[in-house]
Amino acid sequence: MTATLARGGAATDVTTVNTTATEDDVALPVIEFRVPIPGFPDHREFVLVAVAEDGPLFALRSVDDPDLRFLVVPPAPFFPDYAPQVGTQVLEQLGTEDPADLLVLLVVTASGSVGDATANLLAPVIVDRSTRRAAQVILEEDQPIRARLLPA
Repeated sequence: MTATLARGGAATDVTTVNTTATEDDVALPVIEFRVPIPGFPDHREFVLVAVAEDGPLFALRSVDDPDLRFLVVPPAPFFPDYAPQVGTQVLEQLGTEDPADLLVLLVVTASGSVGDATANLLAPVIVDRSTRRAAQVILEEDQPIRARLLPA
């Protein structure tokens, strides 16, 4: 896994994050959100649980309230060209020393049939596998909030 760090002025330093993930990558212990997920201020610790043994769908489940969960997927199977750029302030917040340690997950909205499921490409969840810290990041680039996972 690789990621490239683009150097510029302090305000423009960004890291392009690798979005290829395997099941081993997402089999993490407790993940701490340094800043709570928007709308859920009391929930900072989550675990990733596979929804099915052979699929890319995972549940990001709150440790404090197991009924609170977000469906997430690694982007590569659905959006192979997706390469979000994350600012250095996010890397500092996560305690990231090596951008290759970053894992990107997309929050999925499943309404109705599987074919109607969408992913939020504008606000991915970025996880540092070494520090086990995470953040949902709102990107400055132009990305859809509801990108269909499967072709229509």
